[in-house]
Amino acid sequence: MSEDRGERPSGGTDDAAADSARVAHGLTEAVEVMDRLWDFGGWEVTQTHDSLRPYLLEETYELLDAIQHGDAETIKEELGDLLLQVLFHSRIAQAAGEFTVDDVAAALVAKLVHRSPHLSDPVVDAGADVAAKVAAQERAWEERKLTEKARRSCLDGIAMAQPALALAEKVRSRSAKAGLPEDLVPEELRVIHLGGPESAEERLRKATLDFAARIRAAEDAAERTRGVRGPLGPDEWRAHWETFADSLGDRQRRP
Repeated sequence: MSEDRGERPSGGTDDAAADSARVAHGLTEAVEVMDRLWDFGGWEVTQTHDSLRPYLLEETYELLDAIQHGDAETIKEELGDLLLQVLFHSRIAQAAGEFTVDDVAAALVAKLVHRSPHLSDPVVDAGADVAAKVAAQERAWEERKLTEKARRSCLDGIAMAQPALALAEKVRSRSAKAGLPEDLVPEELRVIHLGGPESAEERLRKATLDFAARIRAAEDAAERTRGVRGPLGPDEWRAHWETFADSLGDRQRRP
């Protein structure tokens, strides 16, 4: 594993196969070390998915910090720490009879191949510019993703536990793609105010969760009106936007 992989020889298929073999060997060694740690029966076997959450979060922020500083050596180290988290969670799941690290890798490969039809079919001209290729990739990715998961809301699949700013950006992005008019986005999600009795993080999180609840309420109201679930146009968003406020008012007025 000490061989410099920064530059790869251009020897064609044989070199590519040899390079893949080196990668596979390195990953296999990492899995084996994780197994040895687990089989020792010490600290590792006392951990759960939940107990490892702080470590996963810490390693993620350390990687982001290394990226911000452009430190390649530290980025490499922190990526290794994140890989350890993948192996650790997979080993916990394996012990519980749920899945293995091989299942994790297979699921990733299946997802990437299914959502990237250009890997096998010429969905875009090979001579197209980068912008055209990116547009084709993004379009195919979203189309394939929709066929994989029957999502009832444009917000389904968003990790609501992520930091408030990232959550707000994700919710705004998803709702914009779903056709929500910009003027329906509340002021609290446009401008962040510092200070006050609550932290800016907490205020933004509450505002984002309220906004998300309102989006879902409008989608539900539209379904009740039309009898079917489907995308909303700007007029439909506006027509059903007060549904959440009305239902909230009804709950507050109940004895």
